[in-house]
Amino acid sequence: MVSLSACASMPITGPLSKQILAEGSSEAPPYLLVPVDRITLTALSHATLDGLSPLASPAPPPVVTIHVGDAVSVTLWEFGSGLLGPVNAATASQPGLVGAQSATVPVQTVDQSGTIMVPFAGEIRAAGLTTRQVQQAIIAALRGKANQTQALVQVVQTTDNAATISGDVNRPGRVPLMWAGTRLLDAISQAGGTTGKARDMIVQLTRGGVVRSVRLVELQTIPTENIYLVPGDLVTLSQEPQTLVVLGATNRNQEVTFAKAKVNLAEALGNGGGLNDSLADPYGVYVLRYEPVEVAKSLRTEPLPDYLAANSTVPVVYQVNLRSADGLLLAQSFSMHDRDVVYVATSQSVQVGKLAELFNQIANIGKSRSTQRFTY
Repeated sequence: MVSLSACASMPITGPLSKQILAEGSSEAPPYLLVPVDRITLTALSHATLDGLSPLASPAPPPVVTIHVGDAVSVTLWEFGSGLLGPVNAATASQPGLVGAQSATVPVQTVDQSGTIMVPFAGEIRAAGLTTRQVQQAIIAALRGKANQTQALVQVVQTTDNAATISGDVNRPGRVPLMWAGTRLLDAISQAGGTTGKARDMIVQLTRGGVVRSVRLVELQTIPTENIYLVPGDLVTLSQEPQTLVVLGATNRNQEVTFAKAKVNLAEALGNGGGLNDSLADPYGVYVLRYEPVEVAKSLRTEPLPDYLAANSTVPVVYQVNLRSADGLLLAQSFSMHDRDVVYVATSQSVQVGKLAELFNQIANIGKSRSTQRFTY
């Protein structure tokens, strides 16, 4: 009885494979147990990235409007002599401008009322409008006062038509948005690029109280993530290397930092020194991860239990069988995620060996005591 109780309390590196399987197949499992096969890999490859794409504006790029505080330039043209004065020789000699004269209104700032002043046209509403809309308003205001007036409105300097880039970039600050649209990677480039490696960078976008983030390498490789910025966006880059933890019956239990953008399970086990030949159960290699609920649903044919589907993420335990060559191939195709836990279970035979060793120790103690009594 003493030996059996001692066997039950013998130390191991973690739960045995049979314990994980029994818990995962119980009536109310605390996690979703998923054997890794090619169907699983296909489902994971089709999983959508919960990145920046939900914030994307529909094409064409968002229209940039004039804001209070912007510096605006206005140039007017008139056909023939009239409101702007007589035709001058320099203008008349220019191709396409024969018989036209021009005047440039000094650069002015859109005031707090949102207007600019145009001679003979008066106050013109500018804030909240595009340059084309302001041009049309000026032409309408000068109708009947000048001959066939044309107007060109340009934003010389902007304040609100900009996004803020902060964090681990070389030139943090406000980045003006181009009228044709500025994508996220363009803005990061205008800020001088990142101060660290792309694989370690997280890009966080804050817009209207909504905060989303994506890895810079995903931003570079997935076109739908490289969205157009809108005025007032806050982009923050932070250097956060991806890591995973290797535990259990491996030669090294440690935290592993990704040496490249993508790491597979075989590489993760290699960074952990590989499986311990005298301890590891090749059938019991597990990856523990929290998956978005939609991804978890795609991994099984029957509905998720309500208590697991109630949250935004679901605890998932992936099981990989490395006893076969196909299992090794699957491990090479299984991509690791940031903060994954790789666990290798201890073989059941190791526990049996420990029990046999315990019995031998008990027997040796008994022999020693018998010898002592015989001696006396």
